[in-house]
Amino acid sequence: MNLIKTTTVGGLVFMVPIVVIVVILGKAFELMLKVARPIDELIPIESIGGIAFVNLLALLAILLLCFVAGVIAKSPVARKFYQAIDSGLLAIPGYAFIKAYTDSMKLGETEAKSMQPVLVRLDDCSQLGFEVERLDNGLVVIYLPGAPDPWSGTVAYFDADRAKKLELSASEAISNLRQLGRGSQALQKEI
Repeated sequence: MNLIKTTTVGGLVFMVPIVVIVVILGKAFELMLKVARPIDELIPIESIGGIAFVNLLALLAILLLCFVAGVIAKSPVARKFYQAIDSGLLAIPGYAFIKAYTDSMKLGETEAKSMQPVLVRLDDCSQLGFEVERLDNGLVVIYLPGAPDPWSGTVAYFDADRAKKLELSASEAISNLRQLGRGSQALQKEI
């Protein structure tokens, strides 16, 4: 029963940002349709490639707004604002892990700066974890996720020689955790 609950909660946490984006884009499209209709009436073209011209105008308006927002987001003031909000959200349990995971998906596994899967040597066993950063004093900050719910775990500090980087993607490591270690035979070359 716990597996069902944690998997459902994990799915909900994964789906919330997607649903929010879909709803926001839907509302933005409705608004842009209202703006584009008067312009559409001035232009004698009804459709292009079977798509209503007003829909194309609305999509172009959304793309233009996204471009303008991207330009604004690169400004120093916007970056400070984002960092302030992001720092506040880091206090929410699991936010940092979810953010790092989605960043690794966005950037591609090879470009991800965080969420590097590692095998951490403990006293008489090893645990799958994720390297967060390396400190100047030689310690490595490791997030040790729970299983089957990788969204909750603990942060620990290890000597660098106790953390072995794995040639796994973050997705493969999370899948292994969700399956309670089943399928580790395929990972044995890494472990």
